[in-house]
Amino acid sequence: MILALPFRRLLGLGFAAVMTQAVVASDLTAEEANTIIKEDVAAAQVMTEMCPALIGKNAKLDSNIQALIQTYLQDYSDSSMTLAKLQADAEYQSVLTEARQAAKDTSADEQKAVCLEALELAL
Repeated sequence: MILALPFRRLLGLGFAAVMTQAVVASDLTAEEANTIIKEDVAAAQVMTEMCPALIGKNAKLDSNIQALIQTYLQDYSDSSMTLAKLQADAEYQSVLTEARQAAKDTSADEQKAVCLEALELAL
């Protein structure tokens, strides 16, 4: 599973996908693509939880992360999918738990670097 990657690398991959407007590979099923999207959204949600403690509360950071989440959700197979709907999804909750653990297993310096990258993100 992608969450086995270090947290910084996971988010870096997510940023790269958004920045290059990468398309989900055609050989993935809709279910597989949705799982990847859930992983990306979970990583972004973890950032909303940890970044304020690392770099302070910041409206631009909040806005950037919310924009990132919306960008991820645009590729979800159900075009009406929202973060609120994902919160009720059992698979998403499992992925979110894994993302939180990956963040805990990452050094504070790496966490802070990810937060600063998100702050500078231009979508």
